[in-house]
Amino acid sequence: MNGRACKARGRLHYNPLVTAAVQIAGGGVAGLSCALLLARGGRPVEVYERQGAVGGRFAGGWQVLENGSSPEDALAELVAAGFPAGIPAHPAHRATFLDGRGGVFEVTSAAPFAYFVRRGAGAGTLDGWLAERLEETGGRLLRHRPAPASVQVVATGPRQADGVAREVVFTSSLPDTVAVLFDPAVTPTGYAYLFCLGGWGTFGVAQVRRTATLREAAEVAWERFRKVFGAFPFEVVHVGGQYMNFSIPAHLRDAAGQWHVGEAAGVQDFLFGLGNRLAMRSAALVAGGVAGHFDERRFRRRILAPMAASVGLRFLYERQGQRAFSALCRYAAGRDFRELLVRLQRPRRAVLGMAAVVRWAWQERRGCRHGSLCRWCRRRER
Repeated sequence: MNGRACKARGRLHYNPLVTAAVQIAGGGVAGLSCALLLARGGRPVEVYERQGAVGGRFAGGWQVLENGSSPEDALAELVAAGFPAGIPAHPAHRATFLDGRGGVFEVTSAAPFAYFVRRGAGAGTLDGWLAERLEETGGRLLRHRPAPASVQVVATGPRQADGVAREVVFTSSLPDTVAVLFDPAVTPTGYAYLFCLGGWGTFGVAQVRRTATLREAAEVAWERFRKVFGAFPFEVVHVGGQYMNFSIPAHLRDAAGQWHVGEAAGVQDFLFGLGNRLAMRSAALVAGGVAGHFDERRFRRRILAPMAASVGLRFLYERQGQRAFSALCRYAAGRDFRELLVRLQRPRRAVLGMAAVVRWAWQERRGCRHGSLCRWCRRRER
């Protein structure tokens, strides 16, 4: 077999005579996911992480593992791809939407419309769980170690900020709450969110344009949430920010032969800025590529098509006014929210056709900073 691998029932299996370790740069979700899948298939793996802990720029706050872009359940998809069961994820069946006109809408779904995962190092986080499973499987996690230039897999995170979020991580006695504010007067091209689950909370505002207004938007959005949910007590754990990277990749392997996963490849949803599911999906594809059987068809269907569709949906999102957002919130409140998300985000021919026109109009034509894999990116705000 000379280093090649076979795949059965979602698991990679390698020739045991192959002893060279696959080297991966970056200890976030994408890098750890790729390493874990390789290690579970019997391949020696080394993950190089510059920091002393996994999770990169995250500080234990809640992030979304979306479950509305595909009829297939996200956790079921990950288990089928070779991940062990038991991912620390909190299913969400209910949320509160606030609009810019004082409206409060409750949305529900029979199946989870999303799973919430804590990001960063430590017990209970997705990154920490992946690191534990990796080391249990025999993979090596090398902390405080810059990666050599010759790594086979690059998972070092965003190359450029295509979207920015200002976040506060806190603890609170607030009952479990998932709330989102859609008000273009406060967060044009974005939204504000309040997640508190099991006493651990995250509040933030996110934008892909006009990011200089984030501080003021956060103050207004916080008061809106406090008006609806009361002056609940809280204790701040961390104040900081996140940034998102989006560029549609031509492939996950560059001309030099290095594989790229997650945001290092630009893989991210452009509608809401959600990337965890796509990052882990890209990790499974790259693990197969390292094994010698990259699934080109799956890459196009499960990475490129939903990313392209999200460009068209982002165009529509940015053109909604307060009245339209109010109508959308009211419409969502009367239906199964997960089923609605799946219908809206399905990469239909009409959506992809519209997205092609939007990509032409929005394309960066002065040279991008996403790297050699970039097939398309939106022109920077200047």
